[in-house]
Amino acid sequence: MAVNTKTEYALRSLLEIADKGHVSAQKISEAQRLPKKYIEHLLSLLKSANLVRSNPGSTGGYELSRPADEINFLDVLQAVQDDSFSASCAQRDGQFCFGKGCTLSPFFNRLESEMTEIFKSYSLSDIKSIWEGKDI
Repeated sequence: MAVNTKTEYALRSLLEIADKGHVSAQKISEAQRLPKKYIEHLLSLLKSANLVRSNPGSTGGYELSRPADEINFLDVLQAVQDDSFSASCAQRDGQFCFGKGCTLSPFFNRLESEMTEIFKSYSLSDIKSIWEGKDI
């Protein structure tokens, strides 16, 4: 399963914040070896989605806006506007539907609903545990 870079980098940033508690975009960029401008853009999206909050100033940085076990993978996907996992014909403007009334729509809608539940079931805490090599 391919994860787009927006989602991957946003998750990596959130994991750094969850691990350190309070961290600057520069430190995230250095620790994860990711472009700082891109990290700043993603942090802005995460802030708009109320997943992180920022503290300005020379000692400023980012922290989670709520506990890591209350942020799930679906929240991250929605924050960075990643619909690459969408199986719904409606999400993709009928891009893969041919003719009138796609006969596969009910299947794709059900698949998307099940994937949504799976994405909701993984909290940032769960992902962090897996990242650290711990069993969940």
